[in-house]
Amino acid sequence: MSTAAQPDLQPGRAYRTRDLRRWSANPTRLAKRLVREGKLHQAAHGLFYAPVPSRFGPAPPEETEILRAFFAGSPFIISGPPRWNALGLGATAIFAATLVYNTRRTGEFTFDGRRYLLRRVLFPENPPPEYFVVDLIQHRDMAGVSVAELEERLVATLKQGRWDRELLHEMAERYGTKATLALVERCLSAAGEAP
Repeated sequence: MSTAAQPDLQPGRAYRTRDLRRWSANPTRLAKRLVREGKLHQAAHGLFYAPVPSRFGPAPPEETEILRAFFAGSPFIISGPPRWNALGLGATAIFAATLVYNTRRTGEFTFDGRRYLLRRVLFPENPPPEYFVVDLIQHRDMAGVSVAELEERLVATLKQGRWDRELLHEMAERYGTKATLALVERCLSAAGEAP
């Protein structure tokens, strides 16, 4: 293959250098050329994306697309304040970095100027809201919410029928610490029904 080949890049798609091998025997050189031509933007070392045309100029892809390419198809989920605050359990946290659970890497990374805090942990494939309740309990210090406030709000929302009680208990058993499980069981009991 020649490095003169014109790759068929999809706007909004992220690529690793190795993904460019289908168009060139020297994917690193091809990536550099495509960046110079503005057809690719570099998000991090060895990670690129084809910008999305917009009326304001070239735009980056969705962050999930950058993460998909970075993790090379391995599972990941985005957690943290956007998930926790939406639960209505008292969390109002804001982070400067996006919290991402995955099966490969732990550390802080920057992709296209955005910071990501990667944690290698166990998580369900399609996490239900009850998983994020357990996740919030586990990270209450990071979320800036007290145990007392969490318990009070969790009991109230359980009484309102917002959560699947059995699933909440299962998520706490499978993904929580003993202290988290104990808190969930206290709340279930206080709400009038234990699993």
